[in-house]
Amino acid sequence: MSDYEIMSKGRMIAFTTSACEPESSALAHSVVKIIQASESRIRVRKAKDQVTFEQGVDLVLGDLLKAYAGDSSQWAYRATGISNFTGEPVGYKTWHRIMPVLQDLGYVDYHVGTNHQNPFDDGYIAGSASRFRATKSLIALAESKGVNLELLNEQYHTALPKSVLRLKSSKHGELQGTVMDFAITPQAQAIIDQVENINEYLAQQTLTGGVFEGYRRGFNLGDEKGFDWNQGGRLYAVGSGYQQLPGDTRAAMLINGEAVVEVDVSASHLSIYVGLMGHDVSDGADLYVVEGIDREVVKAYVTASFGQGKLASTWPNEIDVDIEEVKQTLCKTIPCFKALGESGYDWATFQFLEAEAIIEAMESLQEIDIPAYSVHDSLIVPESGADKARAAIRKAWRSRGWPIALG
Repeated sequence: MSDYEIMSKGRMIAFTTSACEPESSALAHSVVKIIQASESRIRVRKAKDQVTFEQGVDLVLGDLLKAYAGDSSQWAYRATGISNFTGEPVGYKTWHRIMPVLQDLGYVDYHVGTNHQNPFDDGYIAGSASRFRATKSLIALAESKGVNLELLNEQYHTALPKSVLRLKSSKHGELQGTVMDFAITPQAQAIIDQVENINEYLAQQTLTGGVFEGYRRGFNLGDEKGFDWNQGGRLYAVGSGYQQLPGDTRAAMLINGEAVVEVDVSASHLSIYVGLMGHDVSDGADLYVVEGIDREVVKAYVTASFGQGKLASTWPNEIDVDIEEVKQTLCKTIPCFKALGESGYDWATFQFLEAEAIIEAMESLQEIDIPAYSVHDSLIVPESGADKARAAIRKAWRSRGWPIALG
């Protein structure tokens, strides 16, 4: 695995992991003292601010150490724009009084986040969040206080996220939408209750070979006219969640000691689109199969078009295929695709509708005590529950009038 691949994985700094034993508490206390000794403050912090600062140090250390001891990468990641700290237990100002100091003191390695030119238009797409890694100096300090990397789950407690609903604005040409404040309306509260119920149930299960530390549900385009908690809305696993693992690694996980099966919906967003447009497609059909065009090329074109909410007209340079031929052939095979630009549908609509159907399937399985873990367009379940999971997903799709093919 290349350095880039290693760095691209890792644990999210989610501020949900804190010291729960004397050794880990001693480390946090020591780091607080070290940071304070390096400061050039004239006045001491107010008591309330000191508590917030100490809590922030503890939460940052918990995620850094758990990332360092992780299986796939020692790096932790965190988007560091000011809006990304809205509603978090560690605020933007507190973060900047901790992390840059730890870097300057040689306790944390840092790699700045990046953005990328969108190969399909003139805008930008989200790149990678900033990366942080505990250095050998921090690990040595931790070990000197009795922290054992083999026993981190005993010395640090990771709680389910307190904030399970996140809303972002539209991008407007920026790297990504900014996190928005929102009122806790009855509709928002219903979503919060739903996610918390799923989190509490799955937290009672034992997931081996992967990590489940709770979901957040992330909605998008909150500043767009007509937003009604109906854009985006995917379930995102916090921390070093199982969703980040490669498929073959997920396939080796165990749920309550039982081997797993991942049931996925083939061409999920395209199946939703053709259903919404009334295009007659039989269940089981692979919608990415278009005569004369490589399946992966069709998939790439559909994804790009849905991302723009209109038929894509340019390719990235590395795709040496006539885009006009792909467009014409696809629209001949699926005639309603030609109307994408006038349909009003795009990626955010499809993510929301997909998430609603997947969550419905998860909840129906939970009712019969079959734990199901989401990977957006798929569910990971124990082998013994695979048939019921397939039935639950089919029911969710068919009840909405969408064709379905399961992988």
